[in-house]
Formats: sequence, structure tokens, C-alpha cells
Amino acid sequence: MVRDIVRALFKTRTVPAGFSLLEIMVVITIMAMIMGAISVGVMTYLDKAKGKQAAMDIKTISNALDLYKSEFGKYPDSLDALVKEKILKEKKVPKDPWGNEYVYITPGSNNPDGFDLYSFGKDGREGGGDDITNWEEE
Repeated sequence: MVRDIVRALFKTRTVPAGFSLLEIMVVITIMAMIMGAISVGVMTYLDKAKGKQAAMDIKTISNALDLYKSEFGKYPDSLDALVKEKILKEKKVPKDPWGNEYVYITPGSNNPDGFDLYSFGKDGREGGGDDITNWEEE
């Protein structure tokens, strides 16, 4: 009897090796939820960063246009003249962060003595509240 009690106390239990399918599915579900929450935040940050990049590009191109006017007495007919005259150091006029051409109009309807320069923003269409311009402050 004592012998049976000692054996019962020191009896080793076998533990199954590995995880059950349910445990793995719970972990994958939790990881998917975390990744979803992170991706929403990252995408919002990337959209803001693209908007800031477009605003910086517009300022750079605007400065190049003003330099062109100081050298030639008038604004160019197209942005390609900035590259041709080597005022912009790039080999071509940059596109906005969404891959669209910047819109350049001279004389501008919003800047009658100058020019209008803008990007249609993320949606690629005029209006919609996401346009980035040289006449509105952000």
C-alpha cells in the first residue's frame, strides 16, 4: 500500500508534444487582428506623407518657375522648359506621389499675376478635398 502511494506520487505524466489546432488558430487570429490595426495606421501615415511630398514638390517647382521668370522675363509655357533650361536638375519634371502629372497653368486663375500649380491628390481628380495647390495653405 505504501508502495502504491509512493508510485502514485512519483509517477511521471506524459505531456503531449506540440500545440492543438485550436491553439494555433487562436494565435493566428490574434496576429491577424494586430496586423490589421497596424496596417490602418501605416496607410494613414503614408497618405499624409505623400501629401507632404506633393506640397514640397510644388514649392520646389514654384521656386524653379520664379527663377525661370527672373532669367527670361516670363513664366514658361510648360514645366518641360524648366528641365530644358536646366533650372530643374532632374532629367524630367517629377510626377506627384500618386504618379500623376502636376497641373501647371499660366496665367493662373487663382494667381492672375503668376501661375497655378497643383496636384489632384490621391483620387487623381479635381476637387474631392485632397487637391494640393500653390495658392492654398495647408
